[in-house]
Amino acid sequence: GVVGMFSDILGRNQIIANVSINGEVQDFGGLAGYINQANRINWGFALSHIPYITGFRDIGMEELPTNDPNTTVPVYNERTNIIRTFENQAQVFAAYPFSKVHRFEAGSAISQYSYRVDRWSNYYQNIDGYVGGYLGSDRKKIPTEQASKELGISLRSFNIFQVNAGFVGDNSIMGLTSPLDGFRYRVSGEQYFGDYQFSAVNVDLRKYVRAKPVTFAARAFSYMRIGEDGENLYPLYVGYPYLIRGYEANSFYNSNSAQVGTFDINQLSGSKMAVFNFEVRLPFTGPKQLAQIPSRFLISDLNLFFDAGLAWDEYSTVKFKGQPSGELLESGRPRERVPALSAGVSLRVNMFGYFVLEPYYAFPFQRKDVKAGVFGLTFAPGW
Repeated sequence: GVVGMFSDILGRNQIIANVSINGEVQDFGGLAGYINQANRINWGFALSHIPYITGFRDIGMEELPTNDPNTTVPVYNERTNIIRTFENQAQVFAAYPFSKVHRFEAGSAISQYSYRVDRWSNYYQNIDGYVGGYLGSDRKKIPTEQASKELGISLRSFNIFQVNAGFVGDNSIMGLTSPLDGFRYRVSGEQYFGDYQFSAVNVDLRKYVRAKPVTFAARAFSYMRIGEDGENLYPLYVGYPYLIRGYEANSFYNSNSAQVGTFDINQLSGSKMAVFNFEVRLPFTGPKQLAQIPSRFLISDLNLFFDAGLAWDEYSTVKFKGQPSGELLESGRPRERVPALSAGVSLRVNMFGYFVLEPYYAFPFQRKDVKAGVFGLTFAPGW
């Protein structure tokens, strides 16, 4: 759904980044586009390089070498596989506005995809078949052929062609870093051809209610692939911080305590996803007519948030409870999928009109590998 997802921000250069709080910058991408609005039918084109990220976790028995080259020691290896999907895309699009608020959009795109797999391994003692103490960890890049066999998904490079169409509405009033009042919506469908053939449906509904000095904001978002090829394609990941905060893929390999049968990174990947967000937004620093603290240079919003997200596929069952059963399918994926919930506080900062920086502190309620909240950082304007 890249054509639809990014058509609202074309017309200016956009930098997209996902950064882990431990200081390791993981992914950078960018999109540049052009829109011609001289006539009733608006049209444009764009070029982009976008990295996507997802991950899978499993625990297996291995033999590790010791100081004696002739001996090995049995261990349990808790493996977190971080999969990056790199998309290079060229797209064209057009829009027919019915009014200042509502419009019809259509477009097409040609995309090339490739992969990189990094594996973080946490090693534990194997004491007669039981998980013992923590021994250490390492990180290595895994060849995509090896990862494809071990994970049961195809990670070969491929090309794909897409056409899409949908209805879009927007009467929102933009504030310092995010909308203050009004609504936005997008309801669209997509068809994919080429090395994979499947359909997709995207529904994105947003409502903003201004009650000075705060804004109450709510969003309901869903993206679903339909068709067998859509199940076999690289999985969608619902743990991006611009969807739900506190569940970033890169934060799952830092724990030194093996978690078995509880909510883990596998719960966040699938061919379908749904998200609900609620925020209370307070213009914090900025113009004195709007913000609580007048400032000519520091422009920011203070936000209280609640996030909920769910990822699933055709072979799993959705359960509305705190923790999944831990039962696995033959593919190694979880049979039960439960929603991921989080709440916390964030500060969106408008960096001189070039981009929006959002540090946040979230309490991810389903995660048992963290004892308190999780710090995070993302580059994205408020939805």
